[in-house]
Amino acid sequence: NLGSTAPSPTSNGSTITPGTQNNSSETVAPVTSGNITLSIISTPNSGPTVPINPCQGASCQDGSSCVSLNNTHFCLCSLGYYYKSSTCRKGKLFPGTITVRVSGTSGLEDGNSMAYQELHFQITDFFKSTFANSDYEQTVINKVSISSSARSEMRAGDSAIVAEVLNIFAETTKENETTVSASITNAIQNGTSVTGYSARSLCDYYGCEPEQDDCSNNLLCKCKQGMERPNAQVPVCVASAVRCPDTCNSDHNKQCLVNKNTGKPECVCLPGYKESDGGICQECAFGYSGVHCEDQFQLILTVVGSIGGALILCLIIALIVLSSSKNKNKNIEEENLIENDFQNLRLQQTTTGFSNPGANGSIFPKVRASVPGQPQNPYVHQRSLPRPDY
Repeated sequence: NLGSTAPSPTSNGSTITPGTQNNSSETVAPVTSGNITLSIISTPNSGPTVPINPCQGASCQDGSSCVSLNNTHFCLCSLGYYYKSSTCRKGKLFPGTITVRVSGTSGLEDGNSMAYQELHFQITDFFKSTFANSDYEQTVINKVSISSSARSEMRAGDSAIVAEVLNIFAETTKENETTVSASITNAIQNGTSVTGYSARSLCDYYGCEPEQDDCSNNLLCKCKQGMERPNAQVPVCVASAVRCPDTCNSDHNKQCLVNKNTGKPECVCLPGYKESDGGICQECAFGYSGVHCEDQFQLILTVVGSIGGALILCLIIALIVLSSSKNKNKNIEEENLIENDFQNLRLQQTTTGFSNPGANGSIFPKVRASVPGQPQNPYVHQRSLPRPDY
């Protein structure tokens, strides 16, 4: 029994693009390959071409999905199962990598191209022939890539591609990794387009830690560090979503940000903090702020403010000194004017003979409040009034 599959749209990492076919006089010819019947769609060579979907009208049953090539399609079950007699049956898996010699690589990136379809049948026919006398069931091509290292070993005009494959046998098969690898190696030595094969452990294929039973119970195997299952029903472990550590929080003055260049999250210090040699986020030095303490706005503001304050203080002091100097000069001028007036008055008294005995040498006369002992007028006789005699 043999089966034949191709990668699903998600398994080969590329988007399936429908091929182009004539929309008139289409002929569908069933072709049986082992346990799987492929529908080959042929069209006349003349007339306009329109895109068609080989999976249109397909009847993939038992939860299987339809995978289209260029002009054919087939049904593909979930991981660990093979499609046979319209049902998905559990099988035994043998993952590995093969190197295939091809005449050209153009179009291999398109899962709906004729070049990819030819490569698909080239690989599946090789394993069909290799395991013709066993309970081999199906081959799944997970990924196809161009090999630059193997290209130098090819003869002129040829190229080499590397395909990650998964050979599925019946669940009750007696085959093991050793016998499968030996059969493939013998087939390569007999001269085929396949030039190399490398077996891969099932634990490594699932992304699990190595176990004694080679991870036969794929849902229970422990994922490798940095990998996890999307959910409990998925046997394959995938790369974990990169996260920041639990200590990356505001309590430790840290935050988790996505690097715009790498797309990966990074734990960095909060704005206003800088990471020290010990990995601790410490507050920025005085005058610095922002991310990584690279913002010197506060320092510049402080320096400018200090200089401005000093200039204002100097200006105030200068105004005070200037005002005091003006007041002092004004007082000196007033004193000089008064002194000049006094001297002029003295000079006038000397030349005119006028004197002011009440001034006592001053230009301003003094007023006496007490009655003088001697009358100023000698002609006035001072006597008391007569008293009444009654």
